[in-house]
Amino acid sequence: MAVTGTLGTALALAAPLSASADTTTASFASGQFLAGTIGGVNLAKLAAIEAASATNNGSQSTQVSRDPLGVSAVGATVVNEPAGIQLNLGQIVDLGAANQYAQAAVNGSSMGASGAINNDGGIGVGQIGSEAAGSATVDLDSLLGAKFASVLSDLKLTTSAVAAQATGQLKTASGAYTLADLNLDFTSPAIANLSGKVADALGPIDGQIAGLDGPNGELSQTVNGIVTKINPLLNLTGANAAVSANVSVDLNAALQPLLTGIYGDGAVSFNLQTGEVKVDLAKLLGGNLNSEPVGTEVLSDKVVSEILNGITGTVNTLVDQIVAKAKDVLSNAAVNVDATVNLSTAQAPLLGQSCVAAGTGATGSTGTGGVGGLLGGLLGGTLSGAATGSVTGGLGGLLCTNTTKLLPNLNTSLAVHVHGTVDQLISGTAPTATAALTLLGIPVSVNLSGITSGIGTQLTDHLLDGTTGESGLTDALTTDLVDPAVTGLLGGGTSVDSALSKVLSVTLNNQSTATTSTGSTFTETALRISALPDGTNSLATVNLANATVGPNATTIVPTTPGDPSNPTTPTEPGSPSTPTTPGGGTPIGNLAFTGVGIAGLISTILALLAAGAYLVREGYRRNSRRQIP
Repeated sequence: MAVTGTLGTALALAAPLSASADTTTASFASGQFLAGTIGGVNLAKLAAIEAASATNNGSQSTQVSRDPLGVSAVGATVVNEPAGIQLNLGQIVDLGAANQYAQAAVNGSSMGASGAINNDGGIGVGQIGSEAAGSATVDLDSLLGAKFASVLSDLKLTTSAVAAQATGQLKTASGAYTLADLNLDFTSPAIANLSGKVADALGPIDGQIAGLDGPNGELSQTVNGIVTKINPLLNLTGANAAVSANVSVDLNAALQPLLTGIYGDGAVSFNLQTGEVKVDLAKLLGGNLNSEPVGTEVLSDKVVSEILNGITGTVNTLVDQIVAKAKDVLSNAAVNVDATVNLSTAQAPLLGQSCVAAGTGATGSTGTGGVGGLLGGLLGGTLSGAATGSVTGGLGGLLCTNTTKLLPNLNTSLAVHVHGTVDQLISGTAPTATAALTLLGIPVSVNLSGITSGIGTQLTDHLLDGTTGESGLTDALTTDLVDPAVTGLLGGGTSVDSALSKVLSVTLNNQSTATTSTGSTFTETALRISALPDGTNSLATVNLANATVGPNATTIVPTTPGDPSNPTTPTEPGSPSTPTTPGGGTPIGNLAFTGVGIAGLISTILALLAAGAYLVREGYRRNSRRQIP
C-alpha cells in the first residue's frame, strides 16, 4: 500500500510536466507551393499563393487545412482555369494547378505538403491527374537581365510535377520531395543558322566551280591552249577549238542532310538551325531526380560543362563530317569536257590546156584553097597561143584551149571527249578519254595525256588545294561555325557557361531549420532557383513546393526521397487516445505523446522503485524489532 501510494503521488507530481514550456505538445504545419523573392517582392505575401497552414496548441482536435492555389489576389490572372495561375511578375513564373496541405495534431505531430499531392497531403506524382499537377515554368531570362542577351535567350526551367512533404514528431522532423521531370531550355545565336554559315564557308568553292565551267571558264581555256599545241600544223591552219566544259555538282544540296534535324545524345538535344537547346536534367543526372542528396546543385560546373562541351564537341565533329562529305562529293563530281575543231582549207586549182590537131577545115585543103592552106600552116603555131579562139578556115597544126581544174577542200578536224569524275581525272583514269585528229585530210594520232593532265591540274588547284579548296573549307567552317559556338557557349563573362554555372543556381531537396518567436521549424523545399548576378547577392529566389513543420523541430531525421511510382500517403492523425504518426510510421506508445520525456519518466520510475524498496525494507525491520522479546 505504501509503495502504491508513493507511486501515485510521484505520478501525480509528474503529470503537470506535460504542460510545462519545455515539453509543450503544440504543433504547427504549412504547405506553400511558391515562395521566395523576385525584384524585392516577397512571394509568400501574395494573397493568391499564400500558404495553407494549421496550428494546434496541444488541446485542440486535429487541425487540417487544404488549399488549392487561389486566384483572387490583385496581380494574379486566371489562365485556363482550373489549370493554374500566372503571376503578374513580368511573366517570370507560370504555375499550373497545385495543392497545399497542412495538419497539426494534439499529440504534437504535424505534416505540411505542397505541389502534386493528394487531398491527404500524400505525394501523388503521376497518380493524381492534372487537377493538381504541381507544374511550373520559370522564365530565367528575366532573372538574368540583359547581360547575356547576345548569347542566350528563351531560358526556361520547367517541371511537370513537383511536390514536397515535411513531417514532425515533437522535436524530430523529416522531409521528402519528388519531381516528375526537370527540363532546361534555351536558345543561343552562337549555334544558330547552320545552313547560312555552311553556305558562306562553301562560297569560295562554289566560286571556283563557276570559274571552271562554261566556254570561257578555266577548263575551256586550258583545253583550248593544249589543243593548239597538239600538232604544229594546227596552228598553221588557224584552228580554234570550241570547248564545252562543266563540273556538275551542288555542294549545298549534297550537304543538306547533314545540316537538318536534331543533334544530341538524348539528355541534351539541339537544333543548329534555330539554336534551340533542350536539356533533360533527369537523364543528365542519371535518370532519377528523386534520389539526390540534400542541397544538390543541378547546374553544377560538371553538369554545365557536360551540356556545353557536348554541344561544341558535336559542332566540331559536324565540321569534320561536312569537310569529309564535301571532299567526297567533289571527288565524285562529274566532269565533262568536249573540244571540237572543224576547219576546211581550199586547194589551188590545177591549170592546163586542151589541144586538138588542125588542118582539115573546109577551105584549107591542098589544091582547092592553096592560099588559105599555106596561110594556115604558117600561122597555126603562132595563133594557137592566142588568148582566145582559134584560127579556122582550114589552117593546119594544133588548136589548144586553156583549162582550170578545181580540187576539193582539205578538212582539218579534231574531236576530244573526256568524261569522268574529278577523282578519276586527277588520277588519270577517266573512263572516257578519246581524241580523233584529221589534219588537212590526213588522219593523225593524238597523245591525250597532255589534255587529261591539264584538266586534272586545274581541278586539283581549284577544288582540292589552296585557300579555296578543301583546306579552305575547313578554315572557313572553323571561323564561321566552331569559333562562335565555343566563344558563345564557353567563353568569358558573357558566355552561356557563365550564365548557367556562375549566375544561376538550381538546387534539389533543400532542407533548413529556422528559429522563430514560437520555436524552431523545419522546411523541405523541393526545388530552389536563384539568380546571383554578381556571384554573391541574390537578385531573385524562387522556391517551388515548400513544406514546414514545427514549432519544436530541433532534430532532422534523414529520409529516403520519394518515388513518383510509390507515393507516401500519411495516415490521418487520430484522437489523442489513439495517436498515429504522419507518414505511416509506428507510434512509440501513448506515453510518448504525454509531454513527459522518456528519459525523465524512466528516471522517475527508477526513483519510485528505489523509494518503494527502501520503504519495504524499513517496514520489515520495524516488524522484526517488535517481535524480539
